[in-house]
Amino acid sequence: MKHTDLQSRRAFLQAASAGAALVACPAVLRAQAREPFVMMTPFGFIADFIEMMNAISGGHMAAQGLDAKLLGGQGTAQPIQQLITGQAQMIRASGIDVMRAISTTKVPLISVGTMYQASTFHMVSLKRKPIANAEDLKGKIVGIVSVGGTTEVYLDLVLAKAGLPKDSVKREVTGNSPGALQMVKQGRVDCFIASIQVVVALQRMKEDVEIWSTDRYAPMPGQCYVSSREAIKAKPEVFTKAMRAMRASAEEIMTKPLAPIFERAAKDYEIPNIRNINDLVEVEKATAERLWLSEGRENLLRNVPKLWKSGVDALRENKIADPGDAESLYTNEFVDAAMK
Repeated sequence: MKHTDLQSRRAFLQAASAGAALVACPAVLRAQAREPFVMMTPFGFIADFIEMMNAISGGHMAAQGLDAKLLGGQGTAQPIQQLITGQAQMIRASGIDVMRAISTTKVPLISVGTMYQASTFHMVSLKRKPIANAEDLKGKIVGIVSVGGTTEVYLDLVLAKAGLPKDSVKREVTGNSPGALQMVKQGRVDCFIASIQVVVALQRMKEDVEIWSTDRYAPMPGQCYVSSREAIKAKPEVFTKAMRAMRASAEEIMTKPLAPIFERAAKDYEIPNIRNINDLVEVEKATAERLWLSEGRENLLRNVPKLWKSGVDALRENKIADPGDAESLYTNEFVDAAMK
């Protein structure tokens, strides 16, 4: 090969390489420009948090220019601590736990959106020996998920609404599984409080049970997306993007086949019981219908003022917690902006 031919070949290769770099450059820059955003669940990657997993696995966060990461917590206290220390920008937590945390720590937490407008917790008993209302609880043995946990607080609120003192019932830890019904059948407890996941499982098993939500006596926000005022003040535009992504994820879950969504998320997260995907799908369908949309589709993700006021009033009146004015605990600024 002549020297001039070699020079020409080298020049061509260099030009081609430069051209390829120019083509790739915008993609690299876009990736670098994505804003880091760390979210955290209170309990690992259980199917209940599929909308958070899907926000990332489904590309909804990336579409908003967010480089999002989802961490799995080990109890509500851990993600709240991560939020306080700035290790996470947004967590999911129950409304009642947020109110109690604010009351105890005085940390300025704030809900930027509500995923569950209704309570996930329900009172379960046998229809042949029903606990049909709060008044029926007097003198009974009630199953709770854990001592001092959310279900025990809900039980106290339900009793107070019926004018019953806390010691008017005995309490036993029954956990949060369909197996708790066996304790009722054995006479070890008269009823128990469990989440919507357990309720759906019992209904699918055709168990003859009496069920009512704790919302009947203590309505308040179920599950919320929570941040700190400091994080919001630093980068408010990020939370508009995050709420836009969470809404897109929720809409996909409500309108598209769910099994493929779970299967896609399972490639990124270890979802318990994923082998029984049909069970997960049925529970999620019920969750969206009964809890996400209990205040109407127009209120999807919105913080509903009456629910926050009801929750604060109930906790304060029963001397369980005093988180301050209800209006200071939430904002709809980012949900409203995301919908525009």
